[in-house]
Amino acid sequence: MIRSAKPSDIPKIKELMKSEPGFWQDEWREDVLEKGLNSSGGLAFVWEEAGKILGFACAHEFGFRAYLSELIVAGPERKRGIAKKLVQHIENELASRRCNILIADVWEKAEGFYKSLGWSKPNVILLRKRLADKASQQSLERGKKS
Repeated sequence: MIRSAKPSDIPKIKELMKSEPGFWQDEWREDVLEKGLNSSGGLAFVWEEAGKILGFACAHEFGFRAYLSELIVAGPERKRGIAKKLVQHIENELASRRCNILIADVWEKAEGFYKSLGWSKPNVILLRKRLADKASQQSLERGKKS
């Protein structure tokens, strides 16, 4: 069933994420899940059965909109409605906070799932800029000044 995620869940959440090829990114900071939970404002949830975490969803609210930052369900447990219930749980919580828009960047193969829940493409594009190289450069420059 759905419950709020807690810091003690982090090892199991990480294991779940690593079980899906391409989901976990090795360049992520060591404390990425801790920071995500701490900044979620109570919008991080797990689906747990018999002590095993089968699903995880996390969102972050900004008042005028929210961002679904993570959604994952264990491969063998898919098609049971776990992801749908996790997303709807977050949607209901956001609606109770009077937040009207939820956005997410999703894998192409998951687009149909989101559309089945009433999601649609906005009239914007998603852009990114990798900052890892910039952070490494700044570290090197600080080291030279010492």
